[in-house]
Amino acid sequence: ITDLRDLDNNEVEYHKRINIESLLENEDYEVYGSIVSKNNSRLEGIYVNFGSYDVNGFFAMIKKLEESSINIKECRILWIIVEIPSKLLVFSPNNREFQVECIKESIILQSNKSNYYIRPSFSLSQGYTIFVHAYCPSTNYEPDNIIKLVKWSHNSIKFQVTSNNNFSTDNEEDINLELRICVLCSDYKNLKFDNKSEGGYSLDLTGYVLTKDNFNE
Repeated sequence: ITDLRDLDNNEVEYHKRINIESLLENEDYEVYGSIVSKNNSRLEGIYVNFGSYDVNGFFAMIKKLEESSINIKECRILWIIVEIPSKLLVFSPNNREFQVECIKESIILQSNKSNYYIRPSFSLSQGYTIFVHAYCPSTNYEPDNIIKLVKWSHNSIKFQVTSNNNFSTDNEEDINLELRICVLCSDYKNLKFDNKSEGGYSLDLTGYVLTKDNFNE
């Protein structure tokens, strides 16, 4: 968990460097997370993506929607590092018991379409947690798409992908978006902090827990 007290609330876009106390062996990892309030509630109207990984840490790219009244100084980033590919374990001394699967799936964005299906090579179960962020390989940048889980079944995940910037595919090249998905294969409800002496947070603050309510029968 990382606080954002050093950021300027008058801005709408931020690049926050996050350093890791225990250095990584290489850059083969992914970061997932979200922005939460000082009361630990997940916030709408602001999103975060991650990139520029190295053995010392990474950058969080944060953007507020223009109509948002969120005070960035009162927000925090909840983040989790996942090793790839090898054993696919959560990189965390306090959360080593979690087994995860990672998926990379490319989709072509269409102006008249917001829902996209991903079909993993393994079966999904109630209680699993889904983390997701986007990457645009053709431009090598972290896009400002907001991705939400809509429904799931045992062999598919339905995501809603929206963008802060309106775009049209007419007379333009297709926009290829790479979804980087992490599936936490466990019915655990919480993760423990590694950079705090005690405490933890609910998994539904950073990801989407698969439940009966969002199951597509």
